[in-house]
Amino acid sequence: MKAEIHYSQIPSNYPLCLNCGCPHANTCLRQLAVQSIPADIPHWMIISPNYLASLEGEDCPFYRSAAKARFAKGCVRLLENLPYKQMQAVISQLISCFSQRTYYRIRKGERLLSPAEQQQVLNILKKCGVDPPQEFDAYVEQYDW
Repeated sequence: MKAEIHYSQIPSNYPLCLNCGCPHANTCLRQLAVQSIPADIPHWMIISPNYLASLEGEDCPFYRSAAKARFAKGCVRLLENLPYKQMQAVISQLISCFSQRTYYRIRKGERLLSPAEQQQVLNILKKCGVDPPQEFDAYVEQYDW
């Protein structure tokens, strides 16, 4: 089953791949995204075909799975259930990890957390003595560009 990618979903300056002969072409976001670009788009960024040719027989460092990932949206509920001192320790650690501005955007759900970032948050909770970790406010399935 091929992923359905609309051109508007592709992040700006996202490097695309033109290597149709790659064994992973049918499951790589970079290759599948190329197929959704309309003819009236005059330019876009690509990964050097010469570089890709030099990788023959090796795993491609640019491969990006076309499977959708589960992103977390918001963590207000997760923090509200903590005792005050524990919540303050967690917030301090999250700000150290993400920056104050980014922390508040994550908290409100304006910025999604990738699966790897969710694990970072869960590790911080565990480090601050939160057991067992709770769920984020909501989850969204989307491509992990």
